[in-house]
Amino acid sequence: MNDIHLLLKRIEAHHGVRIVYACESGSRAWGFASPDSDFDIRFLFVRPESSYLSAWDGLAAIDLPLEGLLDAGGWDVRKAARLLATSNAALLEWLHSPTVYLADEGFLGRWRATGQAVFSPQAVFHHYRGLAKQMVLGKLTGDSVRAKDYLYALRAVLGAQWVAAGRGIPPVDFMELVPTAPAAVRDELPGLLEHKSRTGEGARMERLAGIDEFLKGFLNVAVEEFAFPPATPDPEAIDELLRREIRGTTSMLTAEEFTLQRVRERDLLLFDSVAGSHAYGTAIAGSDHDRRGVFVAPRGFLLGLDGIEQVSDARSDEVYYELGQFVTLLLKGNPNALELLAMPEDCVRYRHPLFARLKPELFLTKLCANTFGEYAMGQIRKARGLNKKIVNPQPEQRLAMLDFCHIPQGQGSLPVLAWLAERTLDPRHCGLTAVRHADGIFALYVGEPGTFRGLVSPKDPDSLIFSSVPRDAEPLGWIHFNRDAFRAHCKAHREYWEWVRLRNEERFTNNAQHGRGYDSKNLMHTLRLLDMAAEIARDGILRVRRPNRDFLLRVRSGEFAYDDLVAGAENQLVEVRVAFESSSLPDRPDRAAINRLLVEIREEFQSGKSP
Repeated sequence: MNDIHLLLKRIEAHHGVRIVYACESGSRAWGFASPDSDFDIRFLFVRPESSYLSAWDGLAAIDLPLEGLLDAGGWDVRKAARLLATSNAALLEWLHSPTVYLADEGFLGRWRATGQAVFSPQAVFHHYRGLAKQMVLGKLTGDSVRAKDYLYALRAVLGAQWVAAGRGIPPVDFMELVPTAPAAVRDELPGLLEHKSRTGEGARMERLAGIDEFLKGFLNVAVEEFAFPPATPDPEAIDELLRREIRGTTSMLTAEEFTLQRVRERDLLLFDSVAGSHAYGTAIAGSDHDRRGVFVAPRGFLLGLDGIEQVSDARSDEVYYELGQFVTLLLKGNPNALELLAMPEDCVRYRHPLFARLKPELFLTKLCANTFGEYAMGQIRKARGLNKKIVNPQPEQRLAMLDFCHIPQGQGSLPVLAWLAERTLDPRHCGLTAVRHADGIFALYVGEPGTFRGLVSPKDPDSLIFSSVPRDAEPLGWIHFNRDAFRAHCKAHREYWEWVRLRNEERFTNNAQHGRGYDSKNLMHTLRLLDMAAEIARDGILRVRRPNRDFLLRVRSGEFAYDDLVAGAENQLVEVRVAFESSSLPDRPDRAAINRLLVEIREEFQSGKSP
């Protein structure tokens, strides 16, 4: 191992490259090495970033002469990325080798996930079938043969059959393929492997009838009899993968670098989907394409001082949770998080195989009675709040502080400015003093210009200003400042115009058109959540795509009266809570088991392992 690592360091220094991955290939990785088998060291390297912007082709491969038993060779990541796009079987074997000498953090996770996403069964099948044909017709001739050639041919045929059976990328370890071989072949294998392990690479042996028959039988099957699903090329994913390697390792990411674009890259992304109305089945013309997803922060980042829970846009139309935060939300029964575990397939943009381990049944518990119910009632409260905004619009110009200052007159009062205007008094010639033991009451004085400071601070128009007044001066009147009303107005004005700035105009127009005076979309979601909660309590299932689409769209269009919908929702919430009380669901998730699962997913994602 020391010799191998020293060799890799020399290669980096001599060629001016950075090796990001190195593994064992050939018979030692396959599990049937001879005593004199070479170490077939295969690696991927990155050139200096500027060389990828050159008009001239750079170094694409490095092939070295044999050094003792060390046989090393490698490819530039751009060449490797192009080969991955075509499901090059040799590269796939490198990426799934059981013996890894060197790997940048997250490298295997990125490359294996992308390799699976673009996997072409047809290309890999024809590679192994061609290799088997080459071995049988070119090497396995004559009365005696090499054990090595038998094993190469057998591995090729079993690999091709693995792909033809729809099982994905074949395992590198030969012994994982053996159980798929017929009994006649398995009976011959112990002797064949024993012979290979104790003899040299060139040693010959008698032919084995059971294996010969199996190999020829496979090659006699017409290629047309094997049907494969179409490949799923993804040029964007391949380009993204290449750019990631050229930029360098993810271990030094800072919290600011976790952008929406960055967390969607395959070295971090665990799950990505379209959410909201398109997932529920309630989308209409003009509906937004909300996005929800899950990403995995690199180990190097998690071990540092920074932390991150989620990445989102300003309106939270696109939200991606870090895996730890996502699992925390699942443990609490958060509806938004739980929905991602049961997204309709037509909404899923990307799903890493490890995401499937987060099964809905692990998190569906009686906690959902509160989380779904409270979320639903929160939508009602939100609808009521929006109802107030819709029917009580705020003026563009906020009222001034002095509009909340009044002077008692008779059995009522007048605004201070109106009171002064009636008396042709200039506010700038007035002065104020506080009245002891009378909060909000101020004595008003009037004098010659320059005597007093006026009513409002020149530095802050929302603050009264006080003047020095002679001890024997008599006030002209008393002002009451309704501070609470002023603050409430400021808050309502700020919230209203912030809502106007951020509101969905299509949604607002829809609410204005039906004229009911409430946000019908909020109430639609209230009823949807209560229906989902009832299904969880009754059947233990999480159904995102709603079967009562037509009814929900009628609610959204404002067909029903506000009070009727709210009353119906409140009654349904009572029924949901009763259903959960008699449900067989556990009280809460198994936190210890889920914690172990979280650690396993993190470790396997970082190492590149997949189910």
